[in-house]
Amino acid sequence: MRTYLTLSLLIPLALLAASCNSGSDSTSSTETAASQTNTSTTARLTTIAELSTATTSLPASSPTTTPPISTTTLPANRVTAITAGWKHSCALHQDGAITCWGSNEQGQLGNGTSGEDADSSVPVRVNGITDATAITAGGGFLFGSHSCALHQTGAISCWGSNQFGQLGNGQSGEDTDSSVPVKVTGITDATAITTGWGHSCALHQNGTITCWGNNGYGQLGNGTTQSSSVPVGVLDITDATAITAEGGFLFGSHSCALHQTGAISCWGANSTGQLGNGQSGEDTDSSVPVRVNGITDATAITTGWGHSCALHQDGTISCWGNNEQGQLGNGQSTVSLTDDSAYPSGPVRVNGITDATAITTGWDHSCALHQTGAVSCWGANSNGQLGNGQSTGYWSSTGDWKDGTDSSVPVGVDGITDITAITAGSYHSCALHQDGTITCWGNNQYGQLGNGATSYFSSVPVGVLDIIDATAITAGWGHSCALHQTGAVSCWGNNVWGQLGNGQSGEDTDSSVPVKVTGITDATAITAGWDEFNSYSCALHQTGAISCWGANSTGQLGNGQSGEDTDSSVPVKVNGITDATAITAGGGHSCALHQDGAITCWGNNQYGQLGNSTTRSSSVPVGVLDIIDATAITAGGGFDLSHSCALHQTGAISCWGNNVWGQLGNGQSGEDTDSSVPVKVNGITDTTAITAGSYHSCALHQTGAVSCWGGWGANSFVPPLEVEGISDATAITAGLVHSCALHQTGTVSCWGANGAGQLGNGVWLPQFVVGFGS
Repeated sequence: MRTYLTLSLLIPLALLAASCNSGSDSTSSTETAASQTNTSTTARLTTIAELSTATTSLPASSPTTTPPISTTTLPANRVTAITAGWKHSCALHQDGAITCWGSNEQGQLGNGTSGEDADSSVPVRVNGITDATAITAGGGFLFGSHSCALHQTGAISCWGSNQFGQLGNGQSGEDTDSSVPVKVTGITDATAITTGWGHSCALHQNGTITCWGNNGYGQLGNGTTQSSSVPVGVLDITDATAITAEGGFLFGSHSCALHQTGAISCWGANSTGQLGNGQSGEDTDSSVPVRVNGITDATAITTGWGHSCALHQDGTISCWGNNEQGQLGNGQSTVSLTDDSAYPSGPVRVNGITDATAITTGWDHSCALHQTGAVSCWGANSNGQLGNGQSTGYWSSTGDWKDGTDSSVPVGVDGITDITAITAGSYHSCALHQDGTITCWGNNQYGQLGNGATSYFSSVPVGVLDIIDATAITAGWGHSCALHQTGAVSCWGNNVWGQLGNGQSGEDTDSSVPVKVTGITDATAITAGWDEFNSYSCALHQTGAISCWGANSTGQLGNGQSGEDTDSSVPVKVNGITDATAITAGGGHSCALHQDGAITCWGNNQYGQLGNSTTRSSSVPVGVLDIIDATAITAGGGFDLSHSCALHQTGAISCWGNNVWGQLGNGQSGEDTDSSVPVKVNGITDTTAITAGSYHSCALHQTGAVSCWGGWGANSFVPPLEVEGISDATAITAGLVHSCALHQTGTVSCWGANGAGQLGNGVWLPQFVVGFGS
């Protein structure tokens, strides 16, 4: 199995610091994730994932109707795999047909058309393919885009851009692009395919590998740097079980193979040491495979934009390459993208993780759930999101910037061992205890810790006053809410838009102690929205109806109204929903899961986060396309970013909406990669819970491990990456710039920014969050 790590350009520290403290996002519910091990040729995090039927219908509860995609262009059968390229996506159907959508400038949709005016916002059928078993989409900045399909016969067809010969048909150059599939020359026994930034590779039945296309960095592995329009053999590899190819602007392209023995070989660009052979720098690129130092027991590999990682049989993780933001997890970080000597000389183990069962990540931090139930976190800690009692830095109440301590490895929250649920807000976190009490830590500017104080932050957990019978908790931008055993709801913190639901609103109505929400006595679930300027809350009733209260500028209350003058400080019913089983609130939008497995969303739709193939906001629920088997939902947002995700019965995940930081998990990132329809998260098939932040998303695996994707700047992991050291997680939650995991033991670990003490413990290396065990 494999994952993909993609490194984005660094955002200046000043901007990062200011942004960290001007806004945040949090998940509205707690979720769990477990790690998976899959040594098949289609590696751990691939593009293959179960989807719903190609045609679309709305649940009976939806008050509006969105026309289904035309069946004249779509095969009327289930999708079995999905892949995303630079600006386009493709789906593989049960009958072996393929459909694609998005950019079609180079003919990468495969339907016989090309050009800027040939783009399609709905799937169109690829010409002449009826027996495909796998698909892959490649491309990138400057290099155009192409797609490839593996046939049942073992042959491969490609279409789209052919500037470097990446279609493999013996031709190359911009005038050889093809808007219909062409056969790759001489391949009849392929078992897996992968596409990079202008090149492609195939794994053969006998364990050998061939590659074709761009070879400027030696990424074809044939001992030269001459591009090839036909497949050439990768030297010295005869026992590969998985392949992966990546690359991009600045860092070049490289490829890697997993051997039957558990060893790994890589070839191509090595400017940041991404080949893992103890060298780095442009003059150390390799046109032949080189062994990654010291790895003999890998079960999965992943390649990113300047670094690579391997999953070991014992549950540990090794990474190598760029480490500017501590993404290698070894307790160190580099400070320069140009100093070759700054990069590790080979794989380094992620510190202190040997039993991970679940992970969750925030903007620039990650957390792992251990088999013991403890939680560890690592990465940025600007707002205390590591939960270790310290922070990298934060804006004080006097306007001064205070330094703190980020962590590039997981740290545990100290002192708490009886937790049953966790939730992460923008810059604060809360935990529900077995006895029905609640503790919170992190930012407390608005009283969102609920302890009767408004001190700027607390880096250790403090008790919420007067709550002794809570059954669920949720944290939003600057407020928190609790569900009581009686079905009543209490909220505390910021109330400028009436998000506390007690009939009041305005800056002078914030409350540092819990207040009862007006008129709710039968709630079964609660959720809090994330947007800094549009905070709100929602509750699910026993009847299946939903009520929301607070900001309504984008119609997120779902009652048919929108605008600042329609905010409500008391609950109002969402239109037309009577059979909901779950709810989630994001950055100005909300979603409901229906009894039949369908999903409806409402509110802000700037990035397509409503999932109905448009970017028009809606003040009433609209149906999410192509999802009919969902079992869980989550919505993220904050800083004017929003996306949504759904968990399928199969254990696969689909996401839609904003993707500027890769939070959709489909191998892409950037402003032009947003999706207004669901796309599958690459290679995840065993999920038990999901959570969405502003810049990232996380999944809990059946094994108790956690995978996350997205981030910000150099902390971005476009494809899912397993959180180091967590193997016993039972729940996960993601905030704006931090994440937390609940362990089987009842302990909690957090990681990420810690400027407001949201990590809860105090050191840079892996530590447990204060109060949550060790």
